[in-house]
Amino acid sequence: MAKSKKTPFLSGLAILLAASLWGCIGIFSRDLEANGFTVAQTVSVRALFTVVIMFVVILVKGPSLLKIRFRDIWLFLGTGICSFLFFNICYMTAINEASLSVAGILLYTSPFWVLLLSAPIFGEKITVVKTVAITICFGGSALLVFGAHLPWTVRGLVFGLLAGFGYALYSIFGKLAVRRYHSFTITFYTFLFAFLGTLPICNPTGLVTLLTVPHNIWCSLAISVFNTVLPYVLYTYGLKRVNAGKAAVIAIVEPVAAAVVGHFFFDEYITTIGIIGIVAVFLGLVLLEHAKER
Repeated sequence: MAKSKKTPFLSGLAILLAASLWGCIGIFSRDLEANGFTVAQTVSVRALFTVVIMFVVILVKGPSLLKIRFRDIWLFLGTGICSFLFFNICYMTAINEASLSVAGILLYTSPFWVLLLSAPIFGEKITVVKTVAITICFGGSALLVFGAHLPWTVRGLVFGLLAGFGYALYSIFGKLAVRRYHSFTITFYTFLFAFLGTLPICNPTGLVTLLTVPHNIWCSLAISVFNTVLPYVLYTYGLKRVNAGKAAVIAIVEPVAAAVVGHFFFDEYITTIGIIGIVAVFLGLVLLEHAKER
């Protein structure tokens, strides 16, 4: 009995830590940018280091996890290129164009896109409650962006919304992939295809030159370990014992972590209006996650 009560707590804590780590990505992404990395190069090196780390993990766990069917490659093209590569480039562009708080909260407009995409793909209903929840989310986002006096640009706003769309695609493709493959397999091939997808746009020669600088190597390793591998492992652990809906609600802490990082590391101050906007988004997301199908 003691173990069954303790496990949900640890699972929830794992998801909380995962979301917090994701929210701290700006620390390393901005450092890499300051040292000459483009957005595409940051995404590329993050994917590359993650692939190497996951390959070692899979060799230890069981090499059979590397096996996939050729007809399922489209799933990993979806998670790796259509989702991870696309939303990370958009998200990091938004971080560079606007504040971490604005970028983080716009990323969490993803439930809106999931709702629209899930209707035709999975047959999920678009109910009145869900529509109200989405409206609250957008209202809160507008308060944060336009009323909190945080730095932003139209370009940052657009890329932030596109990041939310790309983030939503991972839920769609991932939901299909997890029915057939282990989470380690999905993670490995997601980042493998994401890395391959960056090659035409990341100037590989320039990236190799940047990685000859020790500081850049350590920073690249840090963004891969602390903002990719660890949070994915923690989140996966949590999902085994907490349903996806509750996990999504707990993960709402990510934009809060981004806001805290922005406040303490980059002097991005949040006004009362901004805090109200963040709270509104959270309430909308909680309402969305608990919305009934009828």
